[in-house]
Amino acid sequence: MSFPRPRTRNSRATRSAQCSAGPPMPQPDVAQPAYERALDRGVLRVRLNRPDKMNALADDDCRALGRLFEEVAQDDAVRCVLITGSGRAFCAGRDISAAVPGEDAAAILADVVNPMLRKLHELPQPTLAAVNGAAMGIGLGIALACDMVHAAESARFASPFARLGAALDSGGHYFLPRRLTPGRAFEMIYTGDVIEGTEALRLGLVDRLAPDRLLLAAAESLAHRIADGPQTAFRAQKALIRASETLGLAGVLAEEARIQGELAGTPDYAEGVAAFQARRAPQFRGIA
Repeated sequence: MSFPRPRTRNSRATRSAQCSAGPPMPQPDVAQPAYERALDRGVLRVRLNRPDKMNALADDDCRALGRLFEEVAQDDAVRCVLITGSGRAFCAGRDISAAVPGEDAAAILADVVNPMLRKLHELPQPTLAAVNGAAMGIGLGIALACDMVHAAESARFASPFARLGAALDSGGHYFLPRRLTPGRAFEMIYTGDVIEGTEALRLGLVDRLAPDRLLLAAAESLAHRIADGPQTAFRAQKALIRASETLGLAGVLAEEARIQGELAGTPDYAEGVAAFQARRAPQFRGIA
């Protein structure tokens, strides 16, 4: 949902982050897709592409993204996913310009928005959000559903639902307490105040901060470094971190032992050991 700008502290004008071109991939959506995609050396860059609406997403856009994430989950050529926005925003929320009065908000979330966010969060590949400008509503959910969040200095994060008499959605009640203290998560919900880039880094809402003009290059550099790494090991560890919430320490220790034993028999492990002994950079093959 696109919202009026909430009250903010020390607000700065948003600057556009430039997105470099890459080898195009076929688009699943024919007419004016809500996103652009490009695969470059194992990194799939997904750029939300509604700059005139601050990349606010209509329901069909969410469905298209859900189909994309479902496809990506089965594609071993994709070794890291990088999500960013075009223009002056990452994603300002849901586009309500085509909303129907009296629509069933619960059904839209349950049937449209939530499946897309779950598919993103459950991707086996490493995921990285490069947040330029506003990330609110669905945009906040997309960013926090990624494994890592990088932000431009102009980035702005908010839960403006307090101004509307509504509740935070898009997984915010799950993601925020895992990145912020409970008290700061409550404050963000209760006030609707904007958290800008520098403060977001200090609070742990984002992992890295970059000048606007350097954000995408820095994020792509890390994404390529990840894509060059041992994918079987990365996927196993991502799954274990997700499962650690329910496994407890004893369960995690047991899973670590099992995973380590399985990885010891993979080509990537053999290559890693050989490269270490030869004092050269490893050349990992990818999924075993």
